[in-house]
Amino acid sequence: MQVFYRQVGDYDKIDAYSVHSLAVWCSGERKRFLSMNVRSVVILISGAALAALGFTVSAPRRAVAALPSAHAPAAGPGFLALKGNRGPFSVAFSADGRIACVTEFDEGAVAVIDATSGKVLEHISTGGLQPTGIAVSPDGTKAVAANSLSGSVAFLDLQKHSAVTVPQPGAPWGVAISPQGDKAYITVSQLDLVAVYDMATHQKTGEVHCGRHPRALDLSADGATLVTANLSAGSVTYINTQDLSVRGEGATPAVNLRGVALYPDSRTVFAVGQRAQNERPTETAVGIWSNQAFIQVPNGPRNGIQNLWLDLMGSDVADPDSCVLDARSNRVFVTCSGGDSLNVLPLRGDGDTVTVKHIGAQPRGLALSPDRRSVWVACLLSNKIAVVDTETLKVTREIPLGQAAKGGQDIEGRYLFGTASIVKGEQFSCNSCHPDGGSDGISWKFVHVPDALGKTTDRNVKGLRGHIGADPPYRWSGRDATLSQFISEEATGLLQGAPLTPQQTSALANYVGTLPLSANPFREPGGKLTATAERGKGLFEGKGGCAACHTRVAGKQAQKAWVGTTPEGVTLLPPRLDGVYDTDPYLHNGSARTLEEIFTLRNSRHLHGKAHLLSDSEMKDLLEYVKEM
Repeated sequence: MQVFYRQVGDYDKIDAYSVHSLAVWCSGERKRFLSMNVRSVVILISGAALAALGFTVSAPRRAVAALPSAHAPAAGPGFLALKGNRGPFSVAFSADGRIACVTEFDEGAVAVIDATSGKVLEHISTGGLQPTGIAVSPDGTKAVAANSLSGSVAFLDLQKHSAVTVPQPGAPWGVAISPQGDKAYITVSQLDLVAVYDMATHQKTGEVHCGRHPRALDLSADGATLVTANLSAGSVTYINTQDLSVRGEGATPAVNLRGVALYPDSRTVFAVGQRAQNERPTETAVGIWSNQAFIQVPNGPRNGIQNLWLDLMGSDVADPDSCVLDARSNRVFVTCSGGDSLNVLPLRGDGDTVTVKHIGAQPRGLALSPDRRSVWVACLLSNKIAVVDTETLKVTREIPLGQAAKGGQDIEGRYLFGTASIVKGEQFSCNSCHPDGGSDGISWKFVHVPDALGKTTDRNVKGLRGHIGADPPYRWSGRDATLSQFISEEATGLLQGAPLTPQQTSALANYVGTLPLSANPFREPGGKLTATAERGKGLFEGKGGCAACHTRVAGKQAQKAWVGTTPEGVTLLPPRLDGVYDTDPYLHNGSARTLEEIFTLRNSRHLHGKAHLLSDSEMKDLLEYVKEM
């Protein structure tokens, strides 16, 4: 059954809960009903319910198929790179299709592959940590990769197999190169901008601000239009590359917008993300998240000109990640990292969807070969590229990236963090609420936590980065004394899955507890505090009284406090401030959009330390220090 939403007005004015409940029901019962050959009954029921809400239901020509690959690995940990992993993340081809470049997330390198033979020709160091995006110049002699963790950009010479690395703080992520080969465009996720670099000089020549946390991007064939998928904002930004002006925004009701692709008209985009059903308590894991795609135009309606419900159209669609269009065949390819799958959808949602199951552990990036005969999929935790024939939609070969020098120690924990297989309904993963260890920026009404915050109080999702394993206890209430206790409670409570084994709990706790922070983009080069932050540090530790609650002494447990944002007597654990600039919104209920609002809007009773005694200039210094912590 294919279901998609045609815009009929403001989505918030219709009964989203009823629509989503029906969608979840249909998704969960799809196989049973189709096997009973009563598809017409499903269409009749769902059509009657959805028609009243402006939905269009179109019957498929055949049931959703799941084609096995030629080398189908076993589901679960059986296809993990447990003995070492280079971490294939993104793929890019040269214009002639002779070579493919793959970022190796775990190794800090780029693999250069002969596309015909599948032979890895070279591993080139990117001079940084955790490279994500990659692009190859039109002439095939150069490539550019973004080192997300260390905050730098690598300019690679594919003939000399060398690289020049330049600093770019702020978690650079996606990369595109102009058709002329003279400019590189880099999304800088933590600073909400796109940076433009000169390919010859490796110097930054400009930047343009866009929505919150831009990551994926795509460039039109003529190079005139650049689009970014803004992860936390859930929007698409349209940029005119000639003058670096913003042409428009394409809003969606989703977050985790991880993938975006331009249509040939350079105006319409296909974007994939997840919509949170956080307006109601989380009684059941089924329906907390829905996986969706949006066909959007600049300044189009909030749901796009079409809103595709991937949970109904495909299978194993949790955490849709990257997408690429094949406009000639009217299809779009979408990796779903939480479902270990590749889903192939009709561009406008009006045909059959095919799912290539078990393509590899947590597939992330993908690329369509220039001849359009194959799609290369980077399987992050399988240490391989899966090559899918675009005609048969089967995996025709697998390209291993070779021996790993660094990666592999935390593979099981990483897989558990990113898989939907441990979640009832398999619609989301830990990575949905904590994208790559961060925060979804959403507050939830958790019903599974029996503490004083209750079942109706919003709880802001915290980021997990910064080696939190050394900083117990956990939750806003400080309820869980250990990270393992927190994880076990989430697995059966929020996720409503089977209890994790002690080995699984330990693996997941080890991974989550050791996630590092990326390089702070607000500090001086080399990591020193700015002069403003140095003044703020003195205020933090002295006049402002911040250090009394937000302790930075290793091994010293913070004491719970009441700051007037909860009912009197309901104390909270002061949050960690390391990397706080990247975990907005703030406070336990997410009611402060910025750090400034904590004190200007949410401190009327002057209970937040002694911040009310600071002058405006002192407050600016203090907040600069907090940003640089």
